[in-house]
Amino acid sequence: MISIIMIVYDVERYVEESIKSVLAQTYKDIELVIVADHGPDRSEEICRRYADSDPRIRLITGEAKGIADARNRGLEAAGGEYIGFVDSDDYIEPDMFETMLGNMEKYNADIAVCGRFYEYENTTLSDEARPPKVLTAEEALAVTLGHNGFFLHCWDKLFRSKLFDGIDFRTDVTVEDRIVVDRLLARAERIVYDPAPKYHFRERSGSNSKRSGMVRKNVQANNLMEEFITGAFPALKGECQRFMLYEYITAIQNELVAECTNRDDISEYVSHVRKIVGQKDVPVGKGLRMKAFMAVYMQPVLKNYTKWRQKRTADGFVRFP
Repeated sequence: MISIIMIVYDVERYVEESIKSVLAQTYKDIELVIVADHGPDRSEEICRRYADSDPRIRLITGEAKGIADARNRGLEAAGGEYIGFVDSDDYIEPDMFETMLGNMEKYNADIAVCGRFYEYENTTLSDEARPPKVLTAEEALAVTLGHNGFFLHCWDKLFRSKLFDGIDFRTDVTVEDRIVVDRLLARAERIVYDPAPKYHFRERSGSNSKRSGMVRKNVQANNLMEEFITGAFPALKGECQRFMLYEYITAIQNELVAECTNRDDISEYVSHVRKIVGQKDVPVGKGLRMKAFMAVYMQPVLKNYTKWRQKRTADGFVRFP
């Protein structure tokens, strides 16, 4: 059985479509574990209505204590041999889990990864379908660090449930998925990555990563991730440092355009950029090196460039509320 965990809070506009897409899976031996904490809208009511009509749904409710706490409660209730996640404002293709499970069985893999659709109000983008690739744990982590395929999200993956033994989501870290999925990938003997898009990720406005307070929490999660990966796979140190350089520059950009810019944090991130760029063994391309130069010496230019990019994106792609 596949246990699919869905965390629901304040998503009344989207949750019904999300639930329906799970219940419509061509692979039938599933349970949908919904953790619907008390919220300000009708989300919990909608979930209860579906739970009352379909025995495959296990509904868990309670006081909202954050996504990590909710995911841990979902994992505790899950009884399947496999674990998947679907965010309650997204939806999935009917054959998503059948395809991923088939890939796991065909390639004797512990984790399957699928491609994604990126949904905007006015358009849809998608990953390019290509033949599946079988990766070692180190190769899979290198893919996540290189921004070249998939990242450390929960929702585009299917896991053998045994990988979660002794692992839960940290409630003291806001960006909790990346410091769980990196450890799950590290435990896997084989990961099969099939880029054919199966998961519809809804691009929504007001991303937490763009808010000043969230920038610091994102950096904290990245530091924990880097510490784990370089400790477990020393050969990935250079890739980790390049990833961290990209993320520190992004943090500087987000702070520069935030409503309440934190200059102390920017100074700290700039010091990390200087340090990484000064290392000879870090593979940094010309484009990233130029952005690093702007982050250190030309912050007004970088700020204007960031605002221009954001406006151009907003003009072309309308995000959901």
